[in-house]
Amino acid sequence: MDWKPILSRYSLRIAGNPQDAEDLAQDAWLKLSAALGRQPDRPITKAFLYRIVTNAWIDGRRKRAVRAVSWKPGDDAGSSDPSLSTRELLEALAERLPPRMAVILLLMDIFDFTAKETAALIGMREGAVQVALGRARRRLRSLAADSAPAKPVPGSPLGPVRFDALVEAFRERDPGRMIRAYLGLSRDGIRLSGLRQVDGRLHFTFQDSDGNRFQIVQK
Repeated sequence: MDWKPILSRYSLRIAGNPQDAEDLAQDAWLKLSAALGRQPDRPITKAFLYRIVTNAWIDGRRKRAVRAVSWKPGDDAGSSDPSLSTRELLEALAERLPPRMAVILLLMDIFDFTAKETAALIGMREGAVQVALGRARRRLRSLAADSAPAKPVPGSPLGPVRFDALVEAFRERDPGRMIRAYLGLSRDGIRLSGLRQVDGRLHFTFQDSDGNRFQIVQK
């Protein structure tokens, strides 16, 4: 099977322009070749190829940008920090964050929930969420700048999950289950592309690696 067209298509989707996509596809091909060299008989699925491209993109972002981000007074709260809290960076490092911090970053820096909305969803006070957001941003920045490997946070094993596992985790206001379900779906090639609250109910929009979208509404 010719995997290069698939890598190129995913690379263009993630990079957003042909020039960067070409470089990303090359990096992803090298990663795939290395993976096959270590395990020649491993099955190559679309989800696996998507993860290869995503990991190559994350590695490139870390090399080019993350180390140059400096902390400034006032990072404890305030506007989102896209150079720090990109979805790709969070997904790469979420296992090394406490679940509550990871969920706060997910809700506020990726899906633009307010501190008040976030507090209600995870059972915290609004002021505590603001403080935790600043700590989470600094912790994520520190992890990204540390090139040494680190063990995941205990108690956060990943595996295939159902879509409704994420919905149920939000219903139970359980940050640990929220982030495990989110990462499990992401690593199966399913992206949570939208999350919003309408009339007190959460609307989850998912997108698979082929671009198909579907929605689940929390009852």
